Amino acid sequence: METKRFIILILLSHLVLFYSIFDVYFTSPINHGMPVHRSTQSPRAKRLVLFVADGLRADKLFQQLNNTPYLNSIIQNRTSLSGISHTRVPTESRPGHVAIISGFYEDVSAVTRGWKENPVEFDSIFNRSTYTFGFGSPDIVPMFKRGQSYEHFYIECYGADNEEFGNERAHELDLWVERQFEKFLLNNTLKNELHKDKIIFFFHLIGIDTNGHSYKPWSNIYMKNIHIVDGIIQRLENLIENYYKYDQKTTYVFTSDHGMTDWGSHGAGDDTETLTPLIIWGSGIRSSRHTDVHIEQADLCPLMSYFLGLDYSINSVGRLPIDYLLPVDEDLLQAYLQNARQLLEQVHKQYDLLKQRLLFFKSYDLNEEKFFKRMETVEGYMNLYQIRDDIKDFMHRVALASHYYHTYRRFLLSILIIVGFLTSICTILYQLNPMKPLSSSIALLCKIISILIFILLIIEQSPWTHLLYPALVCIHIWLSANFAINWIRQKVFSQIKYISFWLNLFMIGIFLQTYILPFFYRWTMSIGVFLLFIDAIRRWQGSLLHDRRRLAYGILLLIILIFPFLPTVGTIKITLSWCTVLSGIITLILHYLYFKSDSQQLYIYYIQRICLILAIIDNYFVHNLSIRSPLIHILSWILLIISCFLPFFSLSIYRLKRLIIIFTSILTIYILLSTQYESLFVLFLCLLMLTWIITYEQQQQQENIRLFTFQSLLFIFLAFFGTGNFASINSFDPSIVYCFLTIFNPFLMGFVIIFKYILPILIVTCATAYIIKNPDMIKNFRLYTLIICDLLALELFFFIKTEGSWLDIGESISRYVILMAMIVILIAFHFLASLLLKKELYLPK
Repeated sequence: METKRFIILILLSHLVLFYSIFDVYFTSPINHGMPVHRSTQSPRAKRLVLFVADGLRADKLFQQLNNTPYLNSIIQNRTSLSGISHTRVPTESRPGHVAIISGFYEDVSAVTRGWKENPVEFDSIFNRSTYTFGFGSPDIVPMFKRGQSYEHFYIECYGADNEEFGNERAHELDLWVERQFEKFLLNNTLKNELHKDKIIFFFHLIGIDTNGHSYKPWSNIYMKNIHIVDGIIQRLENLIENYYKYDQKTTYVFTSDHGMTDWGSHGAGDDTETLTPLIIWGSGIRSSRHTDVHIEQADLCPLMSYFLGLDYSINSVGRLPIDYLLPVDEDLLQAYLQNARQLLEQVHKQYDLLKQRLLFFKSYDLNEEKFFKRMETVEGYMNLYQIRDDIKDFMHRVALASHYYHTYRRFLLSILIIVGFLTSICTILYQLNPMKPLSSSIALLCKIISILIFILLIIEQSPWTHLLYPALVCIHIWLSANFAINWIRQKVFSQIKYISFWLNLFMIGIFLQTYILPFFYRWTMSIGVFLLFIDAIRRWQGSLLHDRRRLAYGILLLIILIFPFLPTVGTIKITLSWCTVLSGIITLILHYLYFKSDSQQLYIYYIQRICLILAIIDNYFVHNLSIRSPLIHILSWILLIISCFLPFFSLSIYRLKRLIIIFTSILTIYILLSTQYESLFVLFLCLLMLTWIITYEQQQQQENIRLFTFQSLLFIFLAFFGTGNFASINSFDPSIVYCFLTIFNPFLMGFVIIFKYILPILIVTCATAYIIKNPDMIKNFRLYTLIICDLLALELFFFIKTEGSWLDIGESISRYVILMAMIVILIAFHFLASLLLKKELYLPK
């Protein structure tokens, strides 16, 4: 196959395999057209007030109740429910609010819209209310007023430009909500609407989240904002009670969408992110105080529907927390049974959709007729609590049935993805060994089976993305099936009886595990680095002091293996921004010493040093002096653009000098993105790559390209895991982007954060592109890299969990997604590295 066609095919194949995880594990649970079910005919309240304190951790509220005297008085002195609401990953603002207000856990496709737009329209308690009045962030409140007709939803939001990170007066946004509501009550034009039944007031308070990102949850500013929110809730409740003349018909719900880690981020599944506070008081809470409530976040939706007597939201998967609504009576049991009916309607819809299009289908036996018949007669029950337990058990079976239908095609898709990986590896091996394969009947059978599966999915009217996987398998089988069968016969069956075959297989497996382990235990990255150090000692000849280059290489290996043992960036409470300044000063000194005697390209060296000095000053102003002005943001973007293009204006004939210019440009950019010690790591990584280049050039003729590939890939994983783990990669920490922007912009922030994490990989790919000059060696190196990465991705695919804690499930999926993204990035970065080392641009005379 031609090289260009092969590259396009492999890139498309990996993009399909990368997307597959979203098709298998992140599909939308939303359906439409189900009948509605009224929660109760006897509402416990006429109106409901929902307070969401964005980013509030449960421990920061309950362990320091003296900071919130009003909420503490509610817990201690009034009939109320208080405890924990358990969120799920991703612990972001949009999924949390969707779970609270709509009762289901949104699929990850919402992240492609920046958590703002609705990928699929869904129902909510706001939609079921008579009127809803929302006040708060423009990123959260308006998203429930899209799609269908929502004239009954009145909203007031501040401008998006007001959501500024790094401003310690973020609590002003919460006070704005209070002031706007006070003005709203004085507005007589909506007086009739405000006196209707089944109305909802929604107050979104974002100050705690903003200050938590900027100043961390252990700061005085974060705690002060919690105290301010406590006062706001007291004043808002007084306003509402005064307006309605203390009619005792209002229910109040106070909670949070997600928590926050000690280093000011959220998104992953740490307890500090998933445990959020919950306090409910007012009309409808009949029993004495409950102070140890534990409910799922989605259960708040049916609970609020029950208080107001609304129809249950048709997309909700929440269950009424009946254990905390004592005493149990017939009305409560009827509401609980209606909740079961509403959940069952979703199962019926899933069943109908699958039954209509699948040729072979096996239904889930729920015995629902027997259950509802028993509920109608209520015979054989000793008391109401037995009926409650029976309904609870039926709800559990309904949830299992829903999961069964939702994942009905998961097994077939998983098989196709696994075969897709194997056939893709076969195509790469075929490119490494371009021999003419003999035709095989087994290969012909494989082709026929893949085509039949493709036709089956077409007949079943499967989503078009499902057709990509059998199509991918068909293409690769058609290209490499004959080769694969012959290769297995020659390389495997003929060698399987020898011990050396099994020994080589065992060693390959051990090599692969050295790359898999860092995904689970970051510190294991140092094991591979230490083995490189042992290999370097083995290669030393004569006195170590005389072999200075190899000695420097060994010392740098020892230094850099320390970093995987350090806490991940952001988890250290003390300020380490001085490390960024130190790394910049060291880079500036080394740059001057290396180029001081070079009279060519002086303008390049001067510009680069000026950019480096400005980047150091920029970072110092932002992270040490907390100065975050628009002028600094403009300067940072200018430095980023100059650093990206400056290497192209240097002479490519001086390859080592150009490589150092590239490394300095990357360090300049990285200094702008650094908050703690990570720029020191990148500095040492650049120095390590330079010494690796020098030492490797002396032994290149003797080196095996396969061993070199393993070595290069080890450095790539070191570059990725050197300062971070899954918690830091998955979590949203805006302090990284303070040099570039402080106004909330999820797309731009996400791009800059991802750019920071992958930038060190470019350092390694540039070093490997510098070392390998032979076109055939370059080709083989890239192919071996792809094979190793595919084997790693295939192993991580088997590690994906669908049961257990949400932290385990989320991390298992993240490992696969990150590795597949790295494969696509590596393909792009290998070509970018070649471009950086060879392409020249010229300034106009």
